[in-house]
Amino acid sequence: MQEIIQQVKQSKVIVIIRGIERPQAEPLFEALYAGGIRLAEVTLNTPGALDIIQEMRGKYEGRMSVGAGTVLDARMAEEAAAAGAQFLISPNTDQGMIRCALKHQVMPLPGAMTPSEIVQAVSWGAPLVKLFPCASFGPGYVKELRGPLHDVELVAVGGITKDNAASYLEAGAVGVGVGGSVVSLQEIRQNNYTAITAYAKQLLAAVNHN
Repeated sequence: MQEIIQQVKQSKVIVIIRGIERPQAEPLFEALYAGGIRLAEVTLNTPGALDIIQEMRGKYEGRMSVGAGTVLDARMAEEAAAAGAQFLISPNTDQGMIRCALKHQVMPLPGAMTPSEIVQAVSWGAPLVKLFPCASFGPGYVKELRGPLHDVELVAVGGITKDNAASYLEAGAVGVGVGGSVVSLQEIRQNNYTAITAYAKQLLAAVNHN
């Protein structure tokens, strides 16, 4: 689990994969890997998500970390951990999910927005907290939270693009979660995976310029 935490801090980017079809997973992961992405989550409301996680975990073992997203409770956490997910991400703060992840030595990344939710997530054992939805508040909110909650390490998620990712890191986030701006379902449907690789490279260049 500590390796994943360090990987998040080093890579700074977690890619969120939602709504793809199972045959699209392999070329998508290849495109992301070619673009430099080293952490990717497959949301559990994606058809066949557990199978995709299991297959991509096996294929990219030691090269890319594969996690599960939209993990709402302990039952979903158990299923994702059994499929080989290396980290579990949720939009909410659920004690059962966090405890299940820790039991399996899988990194939990629960979602929270208010100071009370963030502190609650940390008290239940979350090493990092997903600040969501960030698009509604912007980087300034991250900076404001970092004042009283300077010991809490936040991953900003929601509306993140290559154009604003660096601003969230500058505000104090240790990483960002990026979804539709890089994993474009339109590009995937057109088999334009080179566009996804190109965007991933641009995203990482913007983040690492920070």
